[in-house]
Amino acid sequence: MSERRTSERRTSERRLVGPGLSKSRPPSILRRRVVELWSTTEGEVRALFEAADVVSEGAARVEGDALVYYGSSSVLLVPPDPATIRQLGYVLAQDPHARVRALRIAHREASARAGGTLTRVQAEISFGEGPGQVRMSRGRPALAIGVDVSAVVIAHGAKARHA
Repeated sequence: MSERRTSERRTSERRLVGPGLSKSRPPSILRRRVVELWSTTEGEVRALFEAADVVSEGAARVEGDALVYYGSSSVLLVPPDPATIRQLGYVLAQDPHARVRALRIAHREASARAGGTLTRVQAEISFGEGPGQVRMSRGRPALAIGVDVSAVVIAHGAKARHA
């Protein structure tokens, strides 16, 4: 009988360790939510990508029976107002259209460097997160977008580098 009381006491002690009881309140009638929305002007963004400086590197190499291209491209966007670079990077990173534009530029660069037609391209896109976000292009601050690309080359006559 004493063991049972001891066990009950230990159980009740464990229950007291938690946060305790709290009263429930009825839901509030009013709620406030503040949201900050950003948008871009399509024509201005298109002009930024069309005027972008692009630096690419990469090569195709033989892997097993396939010729695979690995490379990267840096797309440097020079906005008219250099003070908006960080905000522009944040907004464009969320914009699927901007991501597609950067991917198309990288695909074009990869196709030219691989010397042949590429299959489906796998890519990782970074919109200059961190301190590397702002670089210089033509003597002006620019937003750096990095695109790492890999794809199988299906056309013959491609430039290959044996691994």
